[in-house]
Amino acid sequence: MPQLLCDLGVAARVVRGGKILLVQEATGRHQGRWGLPKGHVEADESPETAAIRELFEETGLNGTVIGLAGVRTALRTNGPAVFLCYEVDGHEGSVNAESNEISSVSWFTLSELTTLDWVSETMHQLAIDGLTHQAVILHQKGLTPRSGPYAVYRSGVSRTRVIR
Repeated sequence: MPQLLCDLGVAARVVRGGKILLVQEATGRHQGRWGLPKGHVEADESPETAAIRELFEETGLNGTVIGLAGVRTALRTNGPAVFLCYEVDGHEGSVNAESNEISSVSWFTLSELTTLDWVSETMHQLAIDGLTHQAVILHQKGLTPRSGPYAVYRSGVSRTRVIR
């Protein structure tokens, strides 16, 4: 079977106490703009591992993937691009911007989201969804025995968490 190379990006959506965790870009074309902790998947890691790594690198917060929050696909000049946003249970702890890529890390309420300059409309919508009608396709360990771990996300299983 032929392999297709694609740009694979991930984000971690962490919601706690009616607030969502966002990072402000310090460099590049999105400098000063806000979004979810995000990045690219390395060749030796799963997308879930990459999302947790990016969360830690950009915020100092550890977490556990609990589901898939959204998928964005695009066709770029160099091929397809896929972006996976994971719902993450962010473990208790303080957050900080220790990365060269991130200038600020903060928690925001729904009403504060409109005041931000966003990395993209996709990021803005994922944040709104996380604070309003948070539907998550739940994560489950692989169903078929394999030599390495893999994840299954079942579309028939979702949940809505009421955020107060």
